[in-house]
Amino acid sequence: MRMFQLDPRLQLCADFVRPKFRLADIGTDHAYLPVWLVSKGICPSAIAVDVREGPLERARENVTRYGMEGKIRLSLSSGLTALEPDDADDIVIAGMGGELMADILQQAPWLQDEKKHLILQPMTTAKELRLWLREHGFALLREECVRSEGKIYSVMLAAFCPEQAQKLVGELYPYIGLLTGKTEEEQEYIQKVMQRLQKKLQGCLHRQEEAGAEELRRLLLELGNLAGIETEES
Repeated sequence: MRMFQLDPRLQLCADFVRPKFRLADIGTDHAYLPVWLVSKGICPSAIAVDVREGPLERARENVTRYGMEGKIRLSLSSGLTALEPDDADDIVIAGMGGELMADILQQAPWLQDEKKHLILQPMTTAKELRLWLREHGFALLREECVRSEGKIYSVMLAAFCPEQAQKLVGELYPYIGLLTGKTEEEQEYIQKVMQRLQKKLQGCLHRQEEAGAEELRRLLLELGNLAGIETEES
């Protein structure tokens, strides 16, 4: 049977997975990512995890359709709670909020192993996720943006490395991580961050919170310089 193509968001997640390493896909839904990676011979095996029976049933149908029963295990469970440290090397968590991702990671202390890789694609609250990772000793090793179905997403690669995590400093880190505005997609991501900060700035001005407003103006100026756009005067 002809293999399907991943959408750009999942394809970028797949690109971050190391060849020959075992995969765990948390919140797998249709199991597109593990089916694609295993069928291509990139991953020798995978675990597809979802907390809901409906998505896991759709995952089971795809695993069967593409003959992956012996290589992909399905798990009806919450986050990483049903996994053992030896079950997976690269863990993908995509398509959910950053704070929920942090809660899931918190449940698995065995991830504090520099050999484990986390591939994370937050839909919201990416700032909170980046801060949680740093505070818990996880360093971002790579971060890229992609446009998929008209929206911009950031995909992060992280691993437990407290010494390197401590070096991830600077005012902009929580907002854009390792992004530098080098691509059109990164520039668009930064612009969206700026739009959110601009709304916060208007709120500060409305409440006459000058100190907070000044900090936001400084952030907007730095982000604007990085993205090559001019900031609005407020």
